[in-house]
Amino acid sequence: MHQDRFYIPYTPTVREIWINGKEAHHILHVKRAKPGSKITLFDGKGIEYLATVTEILEDKLKVLIEQSEEVDRESGIDITVAFSIPKGKCATLLIQKCSELGVKTLIPLHCERSVVDIRHKSPEKIEKWNKVVIEASKQCKRNYLTKIENVTSFDGLMKTVCDYDLSLIACTDTHTRTLKNVLTEHPSARKIICLVGPEGGFTRSEIEMAEKSGCVPVSVGHSILRIETAVVAISSMLLYAYSD
Repeated sequence: MHQDRFYIPYTPTVREIWINGKEAHHILHVKRAKPGSKITLFDGKGIEYLATVTEILEDKLKVLIEQSEEVDRESGIDITVAFSIPKGKCATLLIQKCSELGVKTLIPLHCERSVVDIRHKSPEKIEKWNKVVIEASKQCKRNYLTKIENVTSFDGLMKTVCDYDLSLIACTDTHTRTLKNVLTEHPSARKIICLVGPEGGFTRSEIEMAEKSGCVPVSVGHSILRIETAVVAISSMLLYAYSD
């Protein structure tokens, strides 16, 4: 039987816990839980808890944890996407869909042609995006949360691309090899990063710097995709290519 899922930002050490804040409001006033109601909790670290509501106050509730279990619904591939931030609400859509797909890490990337610059308010944006991650994980039954790192410069990211089994950079040049073609040469890759640039794409100097650092330029089709479309498409293709 389906049970509503709610996030707790810690691992319980006792069987009875209080839930307050936004999740309590959701449980009490949206789902209208009562004493005796069964709910599922998850801590974002892989543990799922079956619990029963035992006491309700005005703005919080107590639950009894009846069972805890490590439930891993993650894919066998560790995907990181570094992306130039798109305009408006498109960033929220990007975060939401990557969380649903199971992307492990997202890195907001500041490039030469980046239109949106959040470097001066990165903590506020990331806090907002983390809430999107939590809601997406609740809905799609992920027990882990996609990690969103601080905004990183292109130069700074180049220092870490060697840490991956496969590093990719999305390009629109007509001579660029297809993602499908490149992946066939790396069947054992399990930790992958892909860089997706801003409107107008990466500059030639950025692409050359990435290649020198070990990134492989790839194309995902003949069309010029929006940032959020490219990120979701590439993430989906990687998951499909390396699915068991």
